[in-house]
Amino acid sequence: MPAVPASSGPNPAAAKTPARQAGVPRRGTAEPGGPKAPRLPSFAAGAPGRAGDLAAPEADGRSEGLQFEGDDADGLDLEDAVFTDCGFHRVALSGARLTRASFGDCEFVDLVAPALEAPDSAWWNTRLERPRIGSAELYGADLRAVLFDGGKLGYVNLRQATLRDVVFRGAIIEELDLGGATLERVAFEDCRIDALLLNGARLVDVDLRGARLKSITGLSGLRGATVDALQLQDLAPLLAAEAGLRVR
Repeated sequence: MPAVPASSGPNPAAAKTPARQAGVPRRGTAEPGGPKAPRLPSFAAGAPGRAGDLAAPEADGRSEGLQFEGDDADGLDLEDAVFTDCGFHRVALSGARLTRASFGDCEFVDLVAPALEAPDSAWWNTRLERPRIGSAELYGADLRAVLFDGGKLGYVNLRQATLRDVVFRGAIIEELDLGGATLERVAFEDCRIDALLLNGARLVDVDLRGARLKSITGLSGLRGATVDALQLQDLAPLLAAEAGLRVR
């Protein structure tokens, strides 16, 4: 698949995140005729919770109101674990088994994960600030009201996942695989995506205007997305080829 040149379209600067009231949605402002904006909670730093230890989870696998500082989860079995209203600062999750884990009303700051294994996991009302993830296996995951704020993501596998009210802001993404995924009210703000895979994806109110795209696979999956005029010029040769058109 030929590469789509980087667009010189507008890329809004990352805005400061407003104070959060847990569980209270913030409706984005959509321009007339434009895509509906994601609805996020406002993410305010709450009072620090009591210290937690990922290596010593609660007996029922549920952690609430805990603060994890500098924990290394390598080798830990956290399948089906539930984290609610927890803070994770400089935590390393690489090597942990996070299948079907749940994170609600959580905050991650400086998350490090050369390899994040969290298929079928659930994330809601959660902010990830400056994550550095080499590969993220998030296929089948459910992301609702999630903000990726800055950071660098390598290969992100979100195949068959559901994303609703999700924002990627100021992020560098090497490869974003959304094959078979369902996206609704998802926006990319001041992002770079080197490779975007959309085979079989279902998009509703997805705003790609803030993404600098290098290549796209699965152009039919773009239905339901909004691009700007310069991005459309970049896509025109690929769209023509997809439709079997010859341009002379």
